[in-house]
Parts: sequence; structure tokens; C-alpha cells
Amino acid sequence: MSKDSESSFYKKLGASSSKAGILNAVGAGSPSHFIELSADIARDKEYSSFIHADGAGTKSILAYIAYRQTNDLSYFRGLAQDALVMNLDDVLCVGMPDSLIFSNTIGRNGNHVPDSAIAEVIGGYKDIFKLLESNGIEIHSGGGETADVGDVVRTLLIDATLCGRIKNRAVISTDNITPGDVIIGLASSGKASYENAINSGISSNGLTLARHAMIPYSLAEKYPEILDPLTPKDACYKGNEDIFENHQDLNGQPIIKALLSPTRTYAPILKKLFNEIDTKEIHGIINCTGGGQTKAIRFGKSVRYIKNNLFTPPPIFTLIQKSMNIPWNEMYSVFNMGHRLEIVCPENMAEKINLIANAFNVESKIVGRVEKTTGLNEVVLETAYGNFKY
Repeated sequence: MSKDSESSFYKKLGASSSKAGILNAVGAGSPSHFIELSADIARDKEYSSFIHADGAGTKSILAYIAYRQTNDLSYFRGLAQDALVMNLDDVLCVGMPDSLIFSNTIGRNGNHVPDSAIAEVIGGYKDIFKLLESNGIEIHSGGGETADVGDVVRTLLIDATLCGRIKNRAVISTDNITPGDVIIGLASSGKASYENAINSGISSNGLTLARHAMIPYSLAEKYPEILDPLTPKDACYKGNEDIFENHQDLNGQPIIKALLSPTRTYAPILKKLFNEIDTKEIHGIINCTGGGQTKAIRFGKSVRYIKNNLFTPPPIFTLIQKSMNIPWNEMYSVFNMGHRLEIVCPENMAEKINLIANAFNVESKIVGRVEKTTGLNEVVLETAYGNFKY
């Protein structure tokens, strides 16, 4: 039983799977909500306001590699969905806001990334806004900032901010997570009814590790801007396959396209769910992003999350694991490994949630349960590759 949620492989690459250092630096404690809420900007006591920031992370380096190898600018387009969804799905973990305002932040190295790449990103935002609007989710654009910061950014950085207001009576508080609740997981892979291609399930977390596991070192030699010179050579770019060749384990997709598969949004599913139930029936929603299957450990009070009915990891994850022989306990603490959204609720809610998710062609099932513990929260994973405790 592993008790460490920090990936040693990730650490060698200058990243943290648990983000413990950052959380300590900003003084993060045990939050009551998945995102931080504040007093309403309009001073209405029936509302709370929020401003939330996230981004596509190092996934942009993969788009850059694909562009340099093929001269195809369209690889940059999906980064917009990555940045927006990383914000939107976090926000929806507290319920459905009355209004949403979006701003984008792009930092680039103008010596490597052309203006036409930025145009693709902006076009990608228009695409995802249109898709969401067709599903009843309206987001107002508040502009943004694009800066040439070549001395800071080696290739491209795509970040975003989402602001809005939500009625207090509709807020979902993770303080309500209760022993006896079940954990319902929504699959991260497959093809949802609102997606135009099969999703590998990778989302936008763990891409630093995925990139170094799957990309061959020859590309780092060809494009030195994709590698921090301080990263130990023995830890980076270990891939040994042609990432542009169709791969039989990835539904015929090349590895590069599977890694760049746009982050799935669960917004249409959650919108329908919130329309049909009282959100008080939901005790918590966890977006399994940073920290992968250990994310839930930060939420609830004196609870143990036991996940003993997990999805089979999609092929992209088994390829990543095999490439660098990454311990499975670290794989589960870095990647979503098959489901990225968890809904924690009484068991009598499960059938309704599953039916709604299935209507969008997204697989959904009970993946575990909540038990009481004393002291700190725990996550226990019972997997085909071993049992892990965090």
C-alpha cells in the first residue's frame, strides 16, 4: 500500500503531482468548496462571486512540436478548449452560476510561435463558446491579453480566467460529503454526443510526464526550446515510437493526436443534472485534475474515499506507463486514469446521474464509497495493478 501521492518521476521534471508546496505557500487549508467563493461583487447577500484561473499547461508544447513537424497550425486550436474547460468544469463543481465572464491570457515566444498560431487559439475559443451555447451554457467574452514574453516563455502559454456569480442556495459544499455516500465517476474517454472525435481521456493534467514519456529525445535535440536546460537528461523525452504514425492501440490515432485530445467538458451533463434536481442532493463534485485520483483527499472532513470499481485505464495511460515504467501508484496520483469527474452523493441518486450521463454517450458508474475515518482524509484505490493508499 503506497502512502505517497507525490510522483518521483514528476518531481524530476520540475513539477509536483500533489502541489503540496504551492498549497502551503498560498496558505491553502481544507476548503469547503471546490473553488474559492467570495462575497458578492454586487453586495447581494443571496449571491457569492468567484474568479477562477487555470490553463492548458504544458500541453501547448505538444501543439508546438506538432506544428513544427507538420507546419499545420490547426494543432493549436484545441488548446483554447483545454484552457476554458479547465476553468469551467472546476467552476461547475460548486453548481450552475447565473452568469459567466471569460478572459484569456496568452504568453508566447514570438521567435518561435507566429501570429497565425494565436489566430487559431482565438478561433478555438469561438468554437467551444458555440458548442457550449448550443447546450444552454452562455459565456461572455471579456477580452484578454496576448504578450510577447520570449525571455520568460520558451514556446507558448495559454491561460484563462472565468468570473461569475452564483446563488448561495445553489452552491454545492464539500463539507456535506458524508460517510455512506457513493462516488459516481464520469468517463474521460470515448466520444460524447457533443464531441466531434474520440477523446483519448488525457485532459490537461500530467502532460509534463506524458510528454516526456512519449516524445523521443530526437525532437528535443531538433527543437531545444521544448526543454528546460536544467532538466536531467536521463529523466526527459524517453519516447521510442513515431508519434505521428497511426497507433493500433489508440483507435488508429497517432500518439500526438491522442495527447492533444481536447479536454472533455462535462458542462452539458451537469447543466441537465442541475436543471432536474435540487443541488442540495449532491454532497460534492470533484474534478480530478491536479492530483488525479487523489484529488478528493483535499475535500470533506475526516473521510476515507474507497474506490474499488474504477474504469479500465484508457490505452493512452497504459502506453505512458509502459514507456517509462512508471509505478502505478504514481500514475493514479498524476492522471485521471479513466474518469475525471466525480459526483459524491447518496446512493439513491446514482441511477438518475447515470441515465443523464448515458444520454450524452458518456459512461457513468459508481466507482466507490465514502467511509468515516479519524484525523486526516484518506484515499484508497483498489486497482488491477495493486492497492494504493494516500
